[in-house]
Amino acid sequence: MLEGVSYSVHMDLEGFRDLFRAQQIRYTRKLGILCAVLFGFMTIASVFACLFAPSVEMVGGTLLFVALLVFGVVMAVRPPLLLATRAGLVRRWFAQRGAASAGDDQLGQLVADYTVTLSAFGFTEASRTATLNIPWFALDARPVAGDNGTYFVLAKGKEASLAYNLMGINWAFRNEDASGVLFLPRELVEKNPGLVDETSSAIKDARRRYLGRGKRPIEDKQLASWLAAK
Repeated sequence: MLEGVSYSVHMDLEGFRDLFRAQQIRYTRKLGILCAVLFGFMTIASVFACLFAPSVEMVGGTLLFVALLVFGVVMAVRPPLLLATRAGLVRRWFAQRGAASAGDDQLGQLVADYTVTLSAFGFTEASRTATLNIPWFALDARPVAGDNGTYFVLAKGKEASLAYNLMGINWAFRNEDASGVLFLPRELVEKNPGLVDETSSAIKDARRRYLGRGKRPIEDKQLASWLAAK
């Protein structure tokens, strides 16, 4: 049973990087695979072109395609997500969990301590300054393995769609917010072998119950009361 499970989390910038990567990994993986396939074919074509009609420009183009191919592979396997370019998002996440403010050049000093409590409706993150209630139906039921533990990320819908983000300039408005991601520390998962499966089942059940056709979560008075609790 998930109810009653409670644990403390100490999060620093590297821990947040792992959490943020988990939230973005499915999108970046699809982007990386697309780049690897596209520039892989272009690299092969460019190599053949160099063999039959070598030139400085052709060699330079081949090296560029190889670099982009490597970039695609890296993005597909382990994307190097830069947090310095997302300073506002990082500061906002830590501030929501009681961390003191920090300048763009001081992100490494950010630290947050909060308590996570699981329940029938979702999970609660409680820090010294705020309480956040995240319902199960807001999450994706597929767990993501990270360096520090297991994550259940936000169900982003079209935000996670590569096709949608490649249309026009949709990519420029993509929401990368990671507030609401459930982090299950490695030690906790090791002590509770069935916790990941139980959490996944709770998310699936909640999404069927509250997000089915014609259903409105807010009409569930118990859920509404839980969401409003502080």
